[in-house]
Amino acid sequence: LDIFFNAVTYLGEALPLITLTIILIFIKRTRLCGINMALSLFISIFIGAVILKPLIARERPFACPIYNEYWIAVGKHLEISFSCPSSHTTASFAVLFTFFLYFNKKYSFAALIIALMIGFSRVYLMVHYPSDVIFGICIGIIVSSLTYFILNKKTVKEKLIRFYN
Repeated sequence: LDIFFNAVTYLGEALPLITLTIILIFIKRTRLCGINMALSLFISIFIGAVILKPLIARERPFACPIYNEYWIAVGKHLEISFSCPSSHTTASFAVLFTFFLYFNKKYSFAALIIALMIGFSRVYLMVHYPSDVIFGICIGIIVSSLTYFILNKKTVKEKLIRFYN
């Protein structure tokens, strides 16, 4: 599973998430969702990576000698910033939970499964503790939900539609 989770963890990187967001912004029918994704991504990463990581300053699991052997065995996925909260998980939930909020739940549920797999991959690769991932999930869901409710207020939605038309 090492190769699989190394690939899954990549989905939580900036490039795939920003690419999805930009694509949805350029499609008229999905523009509001894309804007919500962009705002949620920016706000959640600012809260998690800029404010909370330095404040909490938790070392990564692979820095602990008892986990080091396992970390080497799964591919020595190196991260240089602090551990808590997980930025990959925060970002993936900020974007993919927004996707879930806007689209048919029967199909968009897959987005939540992908976000959960990204979070699990971070623990599997020994770059985060489970609590880092849970904290990232909470930040991503709260920020994307608040952004969703603000953007979908009738007056804000009408202004955005007029601005982009």
